[in-house]
Amino acid sequence: MKNYLLLCGGVGGAKLALGFSKILAESNLTIAVNTGDDFKHLNLKICPDLDTVLYTLANESDLSKGWGRADESWEMLGALKQLGGETWFQLGDKDLATHIIRTQLLADGATLSQVTQELCSRFGVQSKVLPMSDETVETYIQTKNRLLSFQEYFVKFQCGPPVTDFVFKGLDKAKFNPLIDLEAFDEIIICPSNPFVSINPIIQLEGLNQFLKLHPERVNVVSPIVNSQSLKGPTSKIMHELGLEVSVNSIANFYKDYASTIFVDELDNDQLDCLHTSGFKTFTAPLVMKSLQSKIHLAQSIVGFLEGN
Repeated sequence: MKNYLLLCGGVGGAKLALGFSKILAESNLTIAVNTGDDFKHLNLKICPDLDTVLYTLANESDLSKGWGRADESWEMLGALKQLGGETWFQLGDKDLATHIIRTQLLADGATLSQVTQELCSRFGVQSKVLPMSDETVETYIQTKNRLLSFQEYFVKFQCGPPVTDFVFKGLDKAKFNPLIDLEAFDEIIICPSNPFVSINPIIQLEGLNQFLKLHPERVNVVSPIVNSQSLKGPTSKIMHELGLEVSVNSIANFYKDYASTIFVDELDNDQLDCLHTSGFKTFTAPLVMKSLQSKIHLAQSIVGFLEGN
């Protein structure tokens, strides 16, 4: 069995990570998660993508929302609203406990990697989940009128303002997580996460960026676009606003310097010739993951293709 490294953001990445966790031994799987959308709120360290992956793997995710914990309550948020506090970022009571523990451990001197491993242990997650970096990288969205932090854009303004560019503060000083030995992996999977704000902060990190460019034969992209629509979130909206065609061809072009294989949905079979012309190897499979079985099936399809089964 090969060793796999997954690079992922929030919901889409978490879904595929769950599928992989069901078919691979723990020793064969590492999941590196975007932390560019981390921020401090109410003096707490919030890591939305890490938590989405954590809750998903722990079977604690709220499947109806795609984020947060299942069977959540909102007493704190209600009380905060009564007192005139900020409530635009939804913090459920159970979710709040995670942020309190994380903030306490970081204040005691632990790294984000150590905290993440500790939280995985407390949630019973046996897969190796790590932040992309222990240094702080902050994603900002340049809109036509102002620069917004990612959570302001994504949550407070519901992805409404038109996007013109992206800024990753701290990226020049951050390194890819040194606990992840890139040479140990036979295959690197870029999950179907938003390429601009979930994956780009990861693949621009010193260490990983150079490795991907030197070894594109190890790198595989799972398209977040199916039949000209994004699987989740504002990917297609952002592509429109940047003047890009909403297609798997645009996704392939985004990753052309880093990857050699792209997995696309069967609905995009008409794009295969163009992808081949661009130099990509292709494999088609159902990419929409609406059930646990579909997540497992996609992971099995990817592993089967990459291992020649």
